[in-house]
Amino acid sequence: MDLVIEVLGWTSVGFYIFLLVFNGMKHMRLASFLSVANDVIWGFMIGVLPKVLLNLVVGSVTLYRYLCDFTNMPKKIINLSLALMIAGLLYFLYFAVNSYLADPSLGLLLTWVDFVIILTALSVKKIRIFQSFMLLSAFVGGYAYYLLGIEQMVVIKIIVAGITGYKLFIHPRFPELEDKLLFWKKA
Repeated sequence: MDLVIEVLGWTSVGFYIFLLVFNGMKHMRLASFLSVANDVIWGFMIGVLPKVLLNLVVGSVTLYRYLCDFTNMPKKIINLSLALMIAGLLYFLYFAVNSYLADPSLGLLLTWVDFVIILTALSVKKIRIFQSFMLLSAFVGGYAYYLLGIEQMVVIKIIVAGITGYKLFIHPRFPELEDKLLFWKKA
């Protein structure tokens, strides 16, 4: 069981980074679903309910955007997913405020701000705006985790900053470099 937990922890890191490499929102959304599924299972296995709840909120936002942008689902189903997303967001807000009030610190506050930035990134339709929010998340979250002393997450945020910085600043000028070196293409 410990080996499964360890593997899910590292695949969580991998999926989080993997969803940043795509040049199209459809593939990014599909990678987000894999990340959410992994993190919900991992959260249950390690007994961290906040991780499970937060990933369910991320999954609901991703599902809503996916249904709106890439399917021809009936309006009733889309509205139902919107209602579930809003309910999840309201519960997240309640949970975040209570968590901060129980243990107020700048690091914890910035982790919740980082999560809001990530949710905002997942709510947009354009990949460049998504990447811009994820770059902002890398700095806010990196500093938050530095204050909390969680070195692994600081490293992850540095990797996120590198990937999104590349996507925002190098890729637009040298797209042929990515075509030669990497396997993913715009959807």
